[in-house]
Amino acid sequence: MGRVKLVFGIMAVITIALIASLGLSAYHHMGEMDSGMFQAVYRKSLGTKLDSCNLCHTGGSYVDSKGKTVVLGSCQWCHYKYGYDGSGDIKETLNAYGVAYQDNGRNAAAIRKIKKLDSDGDGFTNDAEIRAGSFPGDANDTPTKVYAPSVVYSRQELEAMPQHTQFMLMNTHKSGDFYTEYSGVTMGTLLETARISDTATNIKVFAPDGWSQYHPLEPDPDPLAYHVNGIYPVATYHYTTTADAVLNPEYGWCDYSSPANAAFLDGDTITVTNGLRMILAIRRDGSYLTPGVLTSSNKLDGEGPFRVVPPQKIAGPPDQASTSLRQDVIWPFNAAWDHNAGYSTRSATIIKIEPLPPGTTDINTYEAGWGYVDTAKVVIYGNIISTVSINGGAGCTTDRTVSLTLNPPGTPEEMYISDKGVIPRRSMAYAGSTQWKLKGPKGRKSVNVWFKTGETVQGPFSSSIYFDQTCPTTQAAKVSQ
Repeated sequence: MGRVKLVFGIMAVITIALIASLGLSAYHHMGEMDSGMFQAVYRKSLGTKLDSCNLCHTGGSYVDSKGKTVVLGSCQWCHYKYGYDGSGDIKETLNAYGVAYQDNGRNAAAIRKIKKLDSDGDGFTNDAEIRAGSFPGDANDTPTKVYAPSVVYSRQELEAMPQHTQFMLMNTHKSGDFYTEYSGVTMGTLLETARISDTATNIKVFAPDGWSQYHPLEPDPDPLAYHVNGIYPVATYHYTTTADAVLNPEYGWCDYSSPANAAFLDGDTITVTNGLRMILAIRRDGSYLTPGVLTSSNKLDGEGPFRVVPPQKIAGPPDQASTSLRQDVIWPFNAAWDHNAGYSTRSATIIKIEPLPPGTTDINTYEAGWGYVDTAKVVIYGNIISTVSINGGAGCTTDRTVSLTLNPPGTPEEMYISDKGVIPRRSMAYAGSTQWKLKGPKGRKSVNVWFKTGETVQGPFSSSIYFDQTCPTTQAAKVSQ
């Protein structure tokens, strides 16, 4: 696994969860006991999205020395506020449920004592939310909201899509520029395969450390808004021995070590078949991207297994690092030049298509993704065509027998249906609609469907619904700590 394990306060576990139907587990910090307290009361929480640090912890933000607001997920926020040495105030990292847990004794008895509270004030008791698989400390996550449509692609599935290769400049502000050859799937092809909706306007790409980047679908006059569709300007290759970091290690700033550099001389036009495009890169110079890790200094290192790579909107040469004391060079640092590398999301594991469909709930993008780094997968969710709909997209049902409406890609011959994340042994003939009986106690129920065409199986595609004897809008006690 690619992360350091460090001790910090309440419920300190690192999630690799995205949404309940996708297969979940968590990493527990050494020495912490709170997760065990919770699981003693809620045994079925093990391996779900609640088995994570954001059960009790919240993310946060701060303004850096340059006036920029930096948003952090719960793990990073706890490291920032509470510290690696535990010198801070742990309460500053807790959500309302975490505060209630701590104030009531921070033990299994406390978990039981606050069951009937509605800590986040969303109209559902803590107990109802936990049994439904929604966060009792997050008012935006309720049992009756339906998960936004999603699809998960493995690296193998991405490599089966049409591939695009492009040699390009990655211009950074200060970490060193480089020419390299990326290959992968164009973002336009990827979103089309995921069946993006006609009403979509943009995407947001997330790394597992909480970094995110906005991209409009169509070209935008804003020089920092790197677009999804269309071809980027043709670039010119720029080379000088002064800039070459290998030949001039003292103050050179550009890495020309990629084998693809051998095909170009200074001033050559960089010709790319089908043009320079935004891609989800899988390989760099023919090799898989190095998977990202979270270092002991709370920084993301590495760029794989996938990286969203936009070319320069305003093509130009590599400029000297902004931090270099040697600026009397051929291409000194110029803040107005196109530094596209800073907008290329490393270890991209989540691609959100906006706006979200009405009535759907967001996944917590600051808490998700590490498991997808480890397994080389990427999730695309949001404004895409829904493959599985339960009772026409209803958020709640009082009847165990529900109606499934299916709208799969292609023309499948068979399908598999399960309430678990593992494909069942037996398939059934494909039908566009069918009945399904929800199993187990009341709460949020997920239904997973796989589709088979020939020897190819796609999925799982999933949807969720809340099952109870009634479907109230409010069922919680008054908020109290």
